[in-house]
Amino acid sequence: MNRSNEDAKKLYRISWVDHARGFAIILVVYRHIVVGMRRSGIFVSDLMYSSQEVFYNFRMPIFFILSGVFIANSLQKKSYPAVLKDRTFTILYPYLVWAVILVSLEMLFSNVTNSKREWVDFTYIIIQPRAIDHLWYLFALFNTTLLYLFLSKIIRSFLIHGLLTLVLHWLTFTYLLKGESLISDAFYFYIYFFIGTILSPYLLSKRKSDMILNVNYLLWLLPLFLGGQYFWFKNSENIDKFYFLFIIINLIACYVIYILSHHFAEKKQLNWLSYLGKYSLYIYILHVPIAAIFRIIFIRNNMTDTPWLVLATCWFAGLLLPIVIIRGLKKFGILWFFSLKPKL
Repeated sequence: MNRSNEDAKKLYRISWVDHARGFAIILVVYRHIVVGMRRSGIFVSDLMYSSQEVFYNFRMPIFFILSGVFIANSLQKKSYPAVLKDRTFTILYPYLVWAVILVSLEMLFSNVTNSKREWVDFTYIIIQPRAIDHLWYLFALFNTTLLYLFLSKIIRSFLIHGLLTLVLHWLTFTYLLKGESLISDAFYFYIYFFIGTILSPYLLSKRKSDMILNVNYLLWLLPLFLGGQYFWFKNSENIDKFYFLFIIINLIACYVIYILSHHFAEKKQLNWLSYLGKYSLYIYILHVPIAAIFRIIFIRNNMTDTPWLVLATCWFAGLLLPIVIIRGLKKFGILWFFSLKPKL
């Protein structure tokens, strides 16, 4: 295969993956906007809330599976220490920086923010990341990587490693780990990360991904997807009872999103999704404080009687302004706020 074909293949792969990330980040931002509105006392209708709740279960697995895909690929080219260093620079570092920044800002502006912070909250950055609102995901992503690098070194049996992922997932529903987000988040999402490492050689091959992500599979997948999401929506409070079934439901949902992403990328449709996906990490970090600013403006000006307008404004601002900010910072070469190894 000549170089131009190799380049085209690479661009194609990145495009469908970014489409998937774009799908997921839209759902993530929507949820955080709605929850922020509700916590601040703005009316949130059942429709407004349920519209995101029905998709809540698979948003983050989309990211963890893809992360596993690329970690496995990186380990084909780099040493374990090199991969760990890369993750430290690109995931752990921005988590620590922005966790400190956001806790500090919430303490400084405690009279208008939803979160009422104290000095003890700085310790939660390490010991209780779920207490740091949305940023927990970055720490969980780093910890799942760390866990995989460790376990894949000491466990050579694929079967044993796979069974262990189920055990770790189950442990998150036990009394021992409930509420201990430092460990439970890594254990809960590790199964999706591990599955991503298995799928890596298939999803990162154009020929194989064309076969696996064939849009015709939606004919039988969509009924399973819709049925699974309905079951999740009606039984989400019993996740500890149906945790194994929910793993299957979540994987089916991720599969549907990957197929749709692959299809749209192939047809060169919805390219704005790929654009959002490319900036998904930066959107994830910045969307909550940006949305909070707009929400506070609405509240201070007594303009909360149109909650759908509040939602739409905060949603679009949370998705688009981080991109504007990042592109602006890039021109001045100061992306070190977000990574010690910026990729843009």
